Amino acid sequence: MTQQQSHLSPGALLANEEPTKRDRFANGHLIWDTIIELRNSERRINRRALADLTGLKPGIVDDHVERFIEKDQLRRAGNGELEVIEQFPATRPFSKTVLPDGLVRLEIGSDMLELTPGEARVIAREFAGHLQELAQTDAANRAVVLCHELARELKDARSQIKALRALIPTPASRETPQLNLLEHQ
Repeated sequence: MTQQQSHLSPGALLANEEPTKRDRFANGHLIWDTIIELRNSERRINRRALADLTGLKPGIVDDHVERFIEKDQLRRAGNGELEVIEQFPATRPFSKTVLPDGLVRLEIGSDMLELTPGEARVIAREFAGHLQELAQTDAANRAVVLCHELARELKDARSQIKALRALIPTPASRETPQLNLLEHQ
């Protein structure tokens, strides 16, 4: 069974090479390219998907994923899911000045914009929407992490309850002659 080259992703093309031709460095690039491909296509990024798409063993995928997490390129999103940490250039100094004639001067690094009051309001609304979206995304991410932590704690509590129930004598072992008399009346 042959696969058509046009339907294969870059990761799949590299994965089809003989394992002896690939080294750790190439595997790392293959896994990272596959992660970016999954993110760009808005698909879930997890160990199984990476192993399936790259053709690499799950242990190799895990090693590289751990390295990406250590280098702050990836983070765990809960339930085995991973997400890419966006890397941005260093923040440039910026300032906003309202001029006496009503214009707004926005300086970012060495760039300068002079905005009319209307333009400034439109940009402010756009940034407010962006800020709200970021806040909602952050709240959702925190909720997912909290949900998984609570689920783990609930599982632990259930295990402890089960262990405690095993230590409590059963009703049959608590029977006494007095209780037997009361039950038969």
